[in-house]
Amino acid sequence: SPVGSKLGTFATGLISSAAVSPIYIVMTNPLSRLEVIMQTSAIKGKAISLPAAIKEVIVDSKEFGLRGIFRGQGIGVAKAIISLTMFHQGRIYLTEAFKERNERLGYIKPS
Repeated sequence: SPVGSKLGTFATGLISSAAVSPIYIVMTNPLSRLEVIMQTSAIKGKAISLPAAIKEVIVDSKEFGLRGIFRGQGIGVAKAIISLTMFHQGRIYLTEAFKERNERLGYIKPS
């Protein structure tokens, strides 16, 4: 577990991801909205240009305010928390596995 914490690595990673994910959503959501608009337009059979998709985001934001831009992002925050936590857990696991391997093979001194 992290130094001075009674929580495990996964729990602290989850808490950290919960703190960072809303910032991530705020920074990337306008691009995600463009992506969704362009994908759903293509499904309907008519491609939409990037300038037209940008105009649609602007119309959404004028009509609904920030809710228009961040519509449906409650699930986006949850997805970001899980994704970020799993990414970091994988990174921690691989770091420890390679460190143990390198110690076992004598490439580095045991810690």
